[in-house]
Amino acid sequence: MATDHFVAPNNVGVTSQVAETNSLPLNIEIDALGVKVEVIKGYYNTVTQDWTLTKNAAQYAVISAQPNQQEGNTFIYGHARSVVFGKLPLLKVGDIATITTTDNKVFMYRFNHSYTVNPADNSVLKYSGPPILTLQTCSGIRYQNRTMYEFEFVGVKDV
Repeated sequence: MATDHFVAPNNVGVTSQVAETNSLPLNIEIDALGVKVEVIKGYYNTVTQDWTLTKNAAQYAVISAQPNQQEGNTFIYGHARSVVFGKLPLLKVGDIATITTTDNKVFMYRFNHSYTVNPADNSVLKYSGPPILTLQTCSGIRYQNRTMYEFEFVGVKDV
């Protein structure tokens, strides 16, 4: 699988928000948009200040919280391509995203709002509070911006 890179913010002082629970995302689905995307681990290289990025999968930022019911932000990013996150701008408040995890759980989240930031803005990784899901993709005429799509935790069930 080919890997691209995009410039990311300097994440000095950013650490994992919740202890490892072996609840890694396997896929994300947003039925209202017909989205079903594989999720793989995404890593940040502090030397090159690049994130790993593939063309056909979303990536879970391993420095963010794993899906859980307690706290933190599960951060998943991907290209604005039709096979990944290209349909995210069509989200409507209340749309549901589900994440299936390696421990056979399905986490459900409700879309609240979106906002656009500059690529150097790393505030999404500093979140502290109730569990949320943030999806990120590039936006703008030259894909120069990052749009964040924030979802609130609704519930979890066994597969």
